[in-house]
Amino acid sequence: MIFRSLKNYYNLTKPGIVYANTFSALAGYLYATSWHIHLSKLIGLVFGTALLIASACVYNNYLDIPIDRLMARTAKRELPTSKISIKAAKIYLGVLLFMALVLLITLTNVLTLIVGIIAYISYVFIYGYFKRYSKWGTLVGTIPGSASLIAGYVSYKNQLDLTVFFLLLIMISWQMAHFYAIAIYRLDDYKRANLPVWPVSEGIPNTIKWIFFYMVFFMFANIGLSLFANAGFVYLIIMLIISYFWIYLSVGKVSKIADSTWAKRVFKHSLLVNIGFMVTLALVRI
Repeated sequence: MIFRSLKNYYNLTKPGIVYANTFSALAGYLYATSWHIHLSKLIGLVFGTALLIASACVYNNYLDIPIDRLMARTAKRELPTSKISIKAAKIYLGVLLFMALVLLITLTNVLTLIVGIIAYISYVFIYGYFKRYSKWGTLVGTIPGSASLIAGYVSYKNQLDLTVFFLLLIMISWQMAHFYAIAIYRLDDYKRANLPVWPVSEGIPNTIKWIFFYMVFFMFANIGLSLFANAGFVYLIIMLIISYFWIYLSVGKVSKIADSTWAKRVFKHSLLVNIGFMVTLALVRI
């Protein structure tokens, strides 16, 4: 019984999102430091980021209860099914937020804290509004989605520079292709919940064109990081290969299989692309 309850609280934080973004923060930090690690700062960054994202996800789950009840993939989440009470969820997100802020304040720097707070507010409230009422919700959501990588970088550099600009462009372009693919293969869910994601508002063919646009944008943003922000030649070659195969594998199937099947493949490929990007970013400065 206790294990089941703990598992429910664990799932409420959307652990997949927590792990992915924490890894992103770590990659940004290792890239910035060239592996000259300051242990206490790294601990503050990793655990502060993880707890902050967990709190934001719990808050998001609370706000999304009416939507989650309408979507097949979310209807069995902890709050729509009352496995966890709303009161308990509010206390939980508050405790997570408090611990996150303490770690970021005491072990990182003010700029990292500001990035984290902006990400929290923009994810929970600004993105939360736009995804309900605007087809631009996905684009708005890429801002908090990019924050962990930026936080990792500025936790060491303590400045906003050209590298931050290109890292932001890379993350925005990757997320747009990734989440538009999800929106296509989960189209019925979004229609059922009356969410105006791009495929619902503008149609699947138009969305596919934008997916390819963002894939190409991703490639050029990585070129920019290499040429103008000192990522280096090795990074450039690796990311050109990764970007090429992402586009090549997607173009080759777009007219041969059902849209939903194609979109699911693009989504899976995008996960590998993101892992490849993060690993390359983290290791290229060793």
